[in-house]
Amino acid sequence: MKASMTGLAAVACLALGGLAAADPPVAPPNLTGHWRLERKRSDDARTRIDEVAGTEQVKGGGASGLHILPEGDTRSEVERVELRKWMLGFADQLDTLEVQQGPEEIKLFLGDSLRVFYFGREHLRQDSEGRKLKCRVRWQGQQLVTEEDGEKGMKLRELFTLEPANDWLVHAVYFESPLLKKPLELRLVYARESAPAPR
Repeated sequence: MKASMTGLAAVACLALGGLAAADPPVAPPNLTGHWRLERKRSDDARTRIDEVAGTEQVKGGGASGLHILPEGDTRSEVERVELRKWMLGFADQLDTLEVQQGPEEIKLFLGDSLRVFYFGREHLRQDSEGRKLKCRVRWQGQQLVTEEDGEKGMKLRELFTLEPANDWLVHAVYFESPLLKKPLELRLVYARESAPAPR
């Protein structure tokens, strides 16, 4: 019995030693700051949108192009053109990015738009077109991942990676919709800039 107790004590000591030797959890990076788009290092958003969203005209004959297509196709074409216009509006907001990061939430200011994500819980919000979105945010190692799911199969996934060596924030965008020829994928590189006057 004494030998058994000694053996158990040895196992317990080994286990505790292993716990003590384990690396402590690494804190996520702080992305807070004001960032400006480095266009030469980034994808051309407008060109990519043209590739995936097609022409700005509703396909079909006639001046309006609306009376040749069946009703269902016409509706889809109008929705595609509207989505294309919305995406180009998004592209116009990419020049500046501000991040305000806290322990419970993170705020992303892209141009004049603001999005807030809450760590540990999903929430609902509306985009600029009134579409309802289910929003989530999480840390994937040292990368920040945001997810937004909308109606009719719309999905927006964003990945933010801090590169301390260059003081860059790399922003990868993946946007999916059945109205597009294929998903939109963008790689945007932001460089830190001095903070402007407080909002």
